[in-house]
Amino acid sequence: MRLFLFFKCMVASLCVCLLWFALWPDSTILGLLKAAALGVVASIGVSAVYPEIRGIKTGDTVSVVSDPGIPSLIGRIGRAAQAGKKNEQIKIFLQNGTEVMGVIESYIGLVSPPKIRAVYEERLVE
Repeated sequence: MRLFLFFKCMVASLCVCLLWFALWPDSTILGLLKAAALGVVASIGVSAVYPEIRGIKTGDTVSVVSDPGIPSLIGRIGRAAQAGKKNEQIKIFLQNGTEVMGVIESYIGLVSPPKIRAVYEERLVE
């Protein structure tokens, strides 16, 4: 997920650099390359810091695992019913109707959703 955030920031910064290059009369290729390099650094910084500041919001896709050693790509996918930060307990609704209480282990990985360690699981009976 951080990879997608990085590419979004990178495309936005590249558009700003090219717009500046096209509209500024004294701009040079070297100036464009410097601005693009600054955009890459800003994109890396935003993609590294933003998930830590944002946390998990209601409705975010998360991965629920039973053991902290299991990678989040192998976990069950669900939706967060509450907002929370790292090491807080939140409620998650899984796609099969199960309600899980879990602790936020880690935020977004490069391509994986946030990892939640299941503490309590309740299956709804129909």
